[in-house]
This record gives sequence, structure tokens and C-alpha cells, in this order.
Amino acid sequence: MSAMNDLDLKLKEAENLIDQTKEAILSLHELLSSNQDGEQRNDEQPKRDPVEDKVTVRKMLAKKSAEGYTDQVKALLHKFGAEKLSDVDPKDYEDLYYSAEGLGQ
Repeated sequence: MSAMNDLDLKLKEAENLIDQTKEAILSLHELLSSNQDGEQRNDEQPKRDPVEDKVTVRKMLAKKSAEGYTDQVKALLHKFGAEKLSDVDPKDYEDLYYSAEGLGQ
């Protein structure tokens, strides 16, 4: 009787795997159909969250300031036309981040 229980268990596991595979296929179909041709066009950029970007930039600037580059951080902010991070245009966050990352290297 235990062989039947083992077989029954294996069949249920197989059915679960089939269901998961079907769900994955449906998700892929939805993803592909949400975009006309199934590919992201080169002129489309992913949506960014300025609040998260600002937090990331603030962390990098604080890190560099703590490493002794406070004057360079202030100069960077001035380069972007700002006295403080909140004055920086959100479209410049990425450039500011990478500029700050390069300080001291």
C-alpha cells in the first residue's frame, strides 16, 4: 500500500509542477503582449523613482563626505547648480551619483 501512496505523492508533485509551469507561461505571455512587439524599444527608458534616487545619491555624498571629501562634494553640488541636494534637478541624480563615486580615485 505504501507504494501506492508514494506514487500518489509523486503524481501530486508532478501536477503542482505542471501548474507552476502553466502560470509561468501565462506570465510570460502577459509580459510579452504588454509590449507591442515583445521587445522594449530603445527609445523607451524604464521609469525611475526620484525619491529612491535621491536617497541613493544622498548616501553616496554622505559616504564621500565622511571619507574626507566634503569640499569636493560641495564643489560637485555647485557644478550641478545647487547648494544642497534638494536643489539638484532629479534628472541629474544619476550623473551626480557617478561623479561623486569617482571622488578620491
